[in-house]
Amino acid sequence: MGPFLALIITAGLTALAAGCREDEPSRPGSPRTARTPLEGAPFPYAESAEEVGLDSDAIWLFKERLYSRMVARHLVGAEVLVIVDGRIVLHQAMGWADNADLVPMERNAIFRLASMTKPLVGTATLILADEGRVGLDEPVSRYLDSFGRGSSADITIRHLLTNRSGFVQGGAPPGYADQSTLVNAVSLAGEQGPTYPPGDRFIYSSLNSEALGALVATVSGQPVEQFIEQRILAPLGMSDTHTEFSPQADWANRVPSSYRSWGGSSWERWWNPSRPHEHPWFSPAGDLFGSAFDYARLLGAWMDRGEYPGGRLLQAATVEQALADPVVGDTLPPRDRWYGMQWEIYAPAPSTGALPVFGHRGATGTVGLAIPSRKAIVIYLTNSNETEVVEEVIDAALEMFGS
Repeated sequence: MGPFLALIITAGLTALAAGCREDEPSRPGSPRTARTPLEGAPFPYAESAEEVGLDSDAIWLFKERLYSRMVARHLVGAEVLVIVDGRIVLHQAMGWADNADLVPMERNAIFRLASMTKPLVGTATLILADEGRVGLDEPVSRYLDSFGRGSSADITIRHLLTNRSGFVQGGAPPGYADQSTLVNAVSLAGEQGPTYPPGDRFIYSSLNSEALGALVATVSGQPVEQFIEQRILAPLGMSDTHTEFSPQADWANRVPSSYRSWGGSSWERWWNPSRPHEHPWFSPAGDLFGSAFDYARLLGAWMDRGEYPGGRLLQAATVEQALADPVVGDTLPPRDRWYGMQWEIYAPAPSTGALPVFGHRGATGTVGLAIPSRKAIVIYLTNSNETEVVEEVIDAALEMFGS
């Protein structure tokens, strides 16, 4: 029995067995919102989980697992959103946006997305590829001069997209973060070169995403954040996703404070929205702020192979290539998980021609994932830096949808 399940045995499985479907009341010191429809929600609500082919027991168990984690102080606050076939079957916030000032978490908050930002710079790069402005197997040095020396000259755009460039996490050169622009910072990385030979192995590194951002900026002639805003956020209607934060922004009061844990259940607030987000340039590896509804729009467009109600972000073949296992054809057995082009893959496609389960996590403890075979989207956003809860959310979602 896993810890996620064990935590809730005493929290209400008896009620579940009795067929209880009503929301449980909040426990003292552990607030949570109702699950009633949120006014102005951009997605319609399902009348019941069964209406979209899901068991009400499964949804009840899923939310109670998360709530019990919050009660046990394994997280400070969170928002969870489950959409199936375009209809909301679960949307609830729990815990605290700020536990020092006793501000409860509310639905439709705007969170620091951290590495959930990476798929957007991946999407931006693939838009340029679809338009014929870059080739995925071209050397990065064709667009960024600093990559024209040493082993950097062997790095391709595909290597950056799939985290196979040889750059390592934490391997930025001295002065990198102090540069006045992203392009200048990435130039230092190109001059320093990767730690390992390009194409040799998968190594997750934010330097790959930032190099992609510099490439997008150079090719498009505008900062990567402007390209993302104009070519991704605006077309998808992601008006609650932002590339820059200021305490004076009219949405700043919707942003929870951020917490880090000492010892697993003791949380320290390390940032609150009265402080600016200090960074000399936008990092396409992790600087977005956004909402659950907005990230659902992004996942939905990818789940529909690049198509969305207003048009198309990417060609269907590009989406399929981006989510495919990059080591297919190597002398390796099929894998259950892999990293595609700036997306994490959590389960393989259930049949030929289908898409795998994909998404991305963030160091702020967040995750968004899409289960295309069930037309399902699961978003879990929190203000509690990385804990084991995010992995359990992924596993619980896969179990709930039989993936």
